[in-house]
Amino acid sequence: MTSKTLRTAGFLAMSSAVLSIPFLILSYYFAEGNTPLTPYFQGLMQMVGIALFTCLTWLLKKLLNMRHSFHDTDNYLDFLIATNLFAGCAVIGGLFLPTWTEALEWFSLLLIAAFGIVQILFGIKLLKLPDSLNGMLRPFCFMTITTGLFTSSVVFLPIGVVTGAIADVMLGTIFFQAAGKVGDPVAE
Repeated sequence: MTSKTLRTAGFLAMSSAVLSIPFLILSYYFAEGNTPLTPYFQGLMQMVGIALFTCLTWLLKKLLNMRHSFHDTDNYLDFLIATNLFAGCAVIGGLFLPTWTEALEWFSLLLIAAFGIVQILFGIKLLKLPDSLNGMLRPFCFMTITTGLFTSSVVFLPIGVVTGAIADVMLGTIFFQAAGKVGDPVAE
């Protein structure tokens, strides 16, 4: 991965961290149906969240694979991407298909719980990475595990959003530090 790609990944991670709390607040605001465009705003927020998560997770997988030859977490990362995509699509579908709203909400809640459980497993497995990522590995893993615990409970999902934002800041730092390593580029 090039330094430019890693810096871009760092900016995406920081953007995800900055947007997650306002998106959480806006989702509660829009849940009241204050405007006629509510489903469109909620759908847009879902699509932005899906895109950011997918890009970041794919770039993390690429970093782990190319820079560290670490493939132990590949299946977990693939599952997280797929689950996030399906849950996000279910939420968006529920916004525009009123007769399916309840079923899609239950489906998305099940996916969110599964997502949290796999996030815990990912954090535990990532602890086996032989590189400390400049001291960020353990804090990132523990914050990822904590986020997974809150997310899998579904009840504490809003707290999981906050801990996820903290994990995104750590991930951004990991990407920026990797970009700063001079003479260590790996071919794309």
